Amino acid sequence: MARHNRNSRRRLKTAGAAVAAAGFIAAGSVALADTPQRQAAEGPEVVNGVATYHSDTTIGRLSVPSSWKKIVIGENVTLRGNFLIPDNRTAALTIQGENARTSRLVGHGSHVKDTDHAAVSTDARIDLTLRTFTSLNPRHFHIIAKRAKVLASGIRVIDDRDEYHNNSDGFGGGDGSVIENSYFDTWDDTFKVYNGDLTVRNTTVLHNGNGAPVQMAWGDYGHGTLIADGLKVVSHSQNHYNQGVFSWAGGTKSDSRTVKLTGRGLIRSTAPGMRTGPLYVWKDNVRNKTINVMGGECAALRSTASNTVFEQGARDNKVNVTDCV
Repeated sequence: MARHNRNSRRRLKTAGAAVAAAGFIAAGSVALADTPQRQAAEGPEVVNGVATYHSDTTIGRLSVPSSWKKIVIGENVTLRGNFLIPDNRTAALTIQGENARTSRLVGHGSHVKDTDHAAVSTDARIDLTLRTFTSLNPRHFHIIAKRAKVLASGIRVIDDRDEYHNNSDGFGGGDGSVIENSYFDTWDDTFKVYNGDLTVRNTTVLHNGNGAPVQMAWGDYGHGTLIADGLKVVSHSQNHYNQGVFSWAGGTKSDSRTVKLTGRGLIRSTAPGMRTGPLYVWKDNVRNKTINVMGGECAALRSTASNTVFEQGARDNKVNVTDCV
């Protein structure tokens, strides 16, 4: 498989910064509780169920206590490790930074194919709120919470290792999840559309050489609709894309996904010095799949020989574009 040119990546860091400066990254603040009591010298302050980290800490694989209702990552604080939310949890949880850039959750260790080492992971059916922090180079996925209703706002999801096969997938939330005012620069799939409906608003995705900004499925499973209002996808590779903006990576049984474009819909651009990535990719041997696209500009969204890739053995797949202008 072709490798991305590291020099091009360095040049394009300025492009990513420009995107952020344009308003796609939100910053915020939280009010800290009065008269805090420190839980442990190296741990967070815990007051009335709010655990606040004030200094850099190696948390390892931290199983979030059931008594914590909110986790706050302070400004200029880096946590090394990941938050594992127990599957039997029923109470809502918020993970929030004080600064979108400097409140950071960083992977601690080498890549491992284990969702328990994702930056934030759970199989619990809860309301999960993620706000105003950066997830950087996790050991596995960034956010995997396929049963949780996730509200993600003002987060930055980044893999800057420039490597294939990191499994640094961006977001897999449950039905009814919402992502807004955020920024994704991963080296694998960004959004999973097979755990239910997902709404993405005012959010930028860099389309790197590996991975799909929007992945329908890697097989014959799942369901869901993507609702996009201001989803900006920036082509970000000099010469190689193994997936399209919209991709279906596996499966042969008849199935479909829907993409609804509302408001500002899908916005595409190409970073300086990069080539434009394909809009649709059907991976090896994918068959009998349909992507229904509703809304947007008809001419820009129709599947054509120039914007669509059928890999070896892929057949009987189609894109239907309706309600467009």
